[in-house]
Amino acid sequence: MTAFQEHMRRAGERALEALPAPLRSEIYVISFRIWRHDSFDYRHPYLAIGHNTESEVRRVVAAGGEPGEARWSYAYWLLDETTGIVGHGPDPADDPVGAALHLAEIRELGLWYEDESDDESADEDEDTQDRRDELLTTHFDDACVDVARHLHASGKLTEILGRPVPIVPFDMYRAGYEPELAEAANPPEVLTDYLAWARAQEEE
Repeated sequence: MTAFQEHMRRAGERALEALPAPLRSEIYVISFRIWRHDSFDYRHPYLAIGHNTESEVRRVVAAGGEPGEARWSYAYWLLDETTGIVGHGPDPADDPVGAALHLAEIRELGLWYEDESDDESADEDEDTQDRRDELLTTHFDDACVDVARHLHASGKLTEILGRPVPIVPFDMYRAGYEPELAEAANPPEVLTDYLAWARAQEEE
């Protein structure tokens, strides 16, 4: 395990431990929002750990929302992420240690690149950047999936919430990729309802 992976795991644990005790029985999903300090700069990603509650689902449905979407579409979730920002967050003070560890790791892996030049090699540089962006995205996805799997396997999620619940990673620029990430991040038994809803959306 790398120093960055270890940091991510510990940050995930702390985020769960910081969930308000009165809300824990209400939480039915943990959200892993994957984003970037600059939306299109894949060198500086972060993970925002949030949740949604049964009360919020009832509120949205009472206001006319469709029950399945209210429960499983992140567009309707609270996304209260005050307990966990990991990596290159919107504020440099969010997680300076995690940001530094991530940069060191991607440099060591050869994934870092400088901004595009304006000379005749710009097209070649752009192609290289695109390939590295794909690798950077996969690298950070894998780190987030590892955190989720650790929270399940270590028993931390069940310890904090009293039962296992799904962890749903998502990136708003990659709509439709959520089920694949969720399957990688969770034991299959906690995903039955979420995947049934997600697959029904794909068929529509």
